[in-house]
Amino acid sequence: MAPRQIFGSDPRAPIEADGRLICHACRAVMHQLHHKLKATPTRSHVDVLEQLEKICDIANLKIYEYIPPKMKKGCTDFLGAHSSDELEEVIAKGGTLAHMSDTACVELTGVCEGIDWKAPTGVPGYEEYTPPEPQPTAASPAGRKKGKKSKKRLQHSGKDEV
Repeated sequence: MAPRQIFGSDPRAPIEADGRLICHACRAVMHQLHHKLKATPTRSHVDVLEQLEKICDIANLKIYEYIPPKMKKGCTDFLGAHSSDELEEVIAKGGTLAHMSDTACVELTGVCEGIDWKAPTGVPGYEEYTPPEPQPTAASPAGRKKGKKSKKRLQHSGKDEV
């Protein structure tokens, strides 16, 4: 009798947490914190820590792009790499879910920098979400084009190259 073949990836294989998964996990953490703490007008340090302790439970991670076991891995890796103080600071400032998510995941931790992420549809807080504009870096100033010199610049420099 031939051994059973497994199609697709082995569900028992260890989960790799790549940058895209960590970004989605950060967004999920901020969504869950926003949702769970919005009923608490005065959010204390203890309130945030209590929520962070159980935020990576699979029951909280069923509505996101990745399956819950992958989201749990991304969530625990994200929280392991970033302090609760960082996230608490963002939550204390408040604002919309989209603003808090961008602040924590793009500006503060940088885990979503350069990751294409689309806001989930039907999730309160992301109704009119527009992603932040990428900021120009010193290496590539905005508006400056790289490439060949223009004919006009070459003629003024006395060179005949095109």
